[in-house]
Amino acid sequence: MESHSGFVVTPWRTRQELLQLRRDLYRLNDDNVDRRQGAVNKVLAWRARKESLPLLLESTADVVDVVVQDEKGDLTHNTTRLLYATAISRFITGYLDTQIDLTRDRPSWFPPGKSLQPPTSLLEVRHCIVHRQMPSLGELKRAAQSALNWLWEWYWAHLEAAFGLPSTTHPFQEDSSAQNSGTADRLHSLLKTYVKARRSEIKAKRRSDLCAAAGTAAATYKTRFSPSPTTPPSASTQTALLGVLVQQGLILPADKKAGSSMSGAFLVWSPLLLAFAAESVSFVAELIKQVIKEMNDVGRREEEREGLCEWAVHMLGSREWAVARGGQERAMRERVLGECMTELGKWNLRLADGIVGGMEDGEAELWRAILDASRSEGDGETMVTNHTKATAGESEEKGEVGIVELEPGKDARPVESAEHSETQEKIKGPRKVVGLWKPKPIGWLPEGWDEDE
Repeated sequence: MESHSGFVVTPWRTRQELLQLRRDLYRLNDDNVDRRQGAVNKVLAWRARKESLPLLLESTADVVDVVVQDEKGDLTHNTTRLLYATAISRFITGYLDTQIDLTRDRPSWFPPGKSLQPPTSLLEVRHCIVHRQMPSLGELKRAAQSALNWLWEWYWAHLEAAFGLPSTTHPFQEDSSAQNSGTADRLHSLLKTYVKARRSEIKAKRRSDLCAAAGTAAATYKTRFSPSPTTPPSASTQTALLGVLVQQGLILPADKKAGSSMSGAFLVWSPLLLAFAAESVSFVAELIKQVIKEMNDVGRREEEREGLCEWAVHMLGSREWAVARGGQERAMRERVLGECMTELGKWNLRLADGIVGGMEDGEAELWRAILDASRSEGDGETMVTNHTKATAGESEEKGEVGIVELEPGKDARPVESAEHSETQEKIKGPRKVVGLWKPKPIGWLPEGWDEDE
């Protein structure tokens, strides 16, 4: 009996269609156009035609779909959390159910010695989603990005090897290669030329309609870095531009001091940034995201973080940036405020305070109440921490403290040191901080509750 070759039916017509789907899902197209929603819809159509899709392909589409819906800003905070949680837990659970098969059928081109295992952080997030308290929106977003990175490494990056084509690079490695190849240096030179021309305009006190430095720099940027006259610069070039502007601190004053005004930096850089925003729909959202990310970087100086916070407030609330925000203004503000409230911190609370301060009375009143509650929670944690540190410091200096054990039902009172009580036994060690709660023994029932007879 003759042997027949086995045929595998795939949802995609050709290998080029699958490679194009990868470019759309990970935004690797040179024209910097966002086609992620179309790619997700294509996978949904494949799923309707064929029940069994590759798990990693289907999981990528699910996670990307949630990210796209989140960026639109049409969902409530809790709905967004539930969507992220569903996509992540479905991916991890599906992988764990088929882990043995995936490991046994591991392709020959996979790197030897590497374990086909998702990051531990993803497993922990999935465990919290299913069995414990729901993670915050910030944690879920980080988990989604980690899932997309892992899916690229173990599935999408190997398509060329499976099809016998030249290998490609990680999408984030493209950004690094763009900067390493001199793109960042060329951008830095272009921006320095703009700053010089812009300062000359400011000194000459020209009218805004006669200031051409921003338009000239934006046109030069498009001419030098666009793949063709009709397309904008690529996503990797825009990422390199944001790196020069924000990560390298070019939009911050060189002599930035705590409490100093940022009006000079706004006057110099706002015209150029608005010109970039007019050419790219995603520029403003990516710029704000990058500014907030660097603002929360603990490795930066406090003066720099203050300047970045003021930049974020200016972009989200000033009239000068109203046109750049467009119809997504309210959704953009609410998204940033939601992240600030869920990830409490000094600069996040300060940013939220600045955004709420620029709102209209009706909208500001609601957010002010939420902000005050968040600030009280943050201050409470800080107060407890500082109190603990202070008492610990006193204990180290004095070298002796007293510990008082409270009986159930008695009011909790501050612990008195041995200096103030001669009858109290003096012992060395850390001070026991008694909270405002009343300790209760295990099995204690409130008054009015009777034990079962």
